[in-house]
Amino acid sequence: MISLDDPRWPALDHRGWSDGQGTADAPFVPDELRYLVAHPTSRGRFDDLWPYLCSEGTAWPAAYASVPHLVTIARGLPAAQRDDYLYVIGLVAICSGELGEVPDDLPDDIADAYRNARPEALTLLAETLATAEHDQMMTRYLLAAMAALKGHPEYAEILNDLDVYAECQSCGEPMLELPE
Repeated sequence: MISLDDPRWPALDHRGWSDGQGTADAPFVPDELRYLVAHPTSRGRFDDLWPYLCSEGTAWPAAYASVPHLVTIARGLPAAQRDDYLYVIGLVAICSGELGEVPDDLPDDIADAYRNARPEALTLLAETLATAEHDQMMTRYLLAAMAALKGHPEYAEILNDLDVYAECQSCGEPMLELPE
C-alpha cells in the first residue's frame, strides 16, 4: 500500500478533488486516513470521508489507494466496530464496474495493493457477519460487500439497493418490510 506521505496522493482524484486541487469542503484523504488510524472509532470522521472516496456509483482513484488502509484499520477493531469500514471497502468494489476491476490508468502498485487487500477484507467480513450483532440493514450492506468482493457486483448492487427493489414493479406493493 502506498504510504500516507506518498507525494502522489494529491494526484489521486476523489469527489471534490481533481488535478491536485480540492473544493473548500473536500478532505485531503491521507490526512483523514492518518486521523482514522489514530482514532479508528471516530465514526463521524469516517462518515464524513467515505462519500468522497466512493458514492453515486463512482469509485475514485483515491478510493483504491485508501482500501488497504481501511483494511488495516478494520483489522485493528473488534468485529462489532468494523462494519462501516468493511461496507465501504465493498462499496468500492460495487462501484468498480461489471468485473469489480480498477481503472486502467491507476498506477500498478496502487492497483496491486487494492487487489491484495480484498482477500483480507473478505476474511474480516466473514468474521464480522458470524460474530457481531447487526440490524437487518447493516446485515444487508455487509452481504452486499461480501458479494462484490467475491466478484458478483450485480448481485451486490441488488442487495445494496434492496430498498429500491423491495416493492413490486407492477403494483408498487412492498415485497419486504425494511426498517425505516
